[in-house]
Amino acid sequence: MNNTIHPECARAIQHLLQLKDPKREDFLALKTYGNDRYSAMGWEELQTYINEKTVIIVEQFENEQNIMSALRWVARGLPVWLAIRKVRADYSVYGYKK
Repeated sequence: MNNTIHPECARAIQHLLQLKDPKREDFLALKTYGNDRYSAMGWEELQTYINEKTVIIVEQFENEQNIMSALRWVARGLPVWLAIRKVRADYSVYGYKK
């Protein structure tokens, strides 16, 4: 378990990973349960998470906030495609967060 994220968040990520076909509601239910060390990461720090696997995130989103959000979820332990779906689900409900 990653002790830099909230235990509830870690459990929720594990739960999501066990689902064969996670639904939109499953992604919306995934929360950070407060700020963790990744919440405060800016673009400079998050760029260290960009590699051949995560570059797809940059290609999927035009909005920098969404890119940063998806990279934060990858840093917390979500696989890239689930991180993209998580951000898409959040964006469909909440839109751009300033």
